[in-house]
Amino acid sequence: MSKPFDIVASRLKNMLARISATDADFEDLCAQHARLTSDIRKLNPQEDPEHAQRDDQLRRRRADLELEMFAIMQANTRV
Repeated sequence: MSKPFDIVASRLKNMLARISATDADFEDLCAQHARLTSDIRKLNPQEDPEHAQRDDQLRRRRADLELEMFAIMQANTRV
C-alpha cells in the first residue's frame, strides 16, 4: 500500500475505534454489516436465479447500512 493510503486508513481506524467505544448503535450497524456481507458471500447469483434476487436484496440492505454508518462517521469527524 502507498503511504498516503496508510495515513488515511490509520485515521479511519482510529475514528472507528473511537465511535465504537461510545456508540452501541454504531457497533450494532457494524455487526449487521458483517452478517450481511457473510450472507452475500454464501450466495451464487450467477447460477441460481433465487440467489440473484436474494443477492440484490442483501446488497441493497448493506448499502443502506453503509449510508447510516457513513453519516455517523461524518458526524464524528474531527477537524
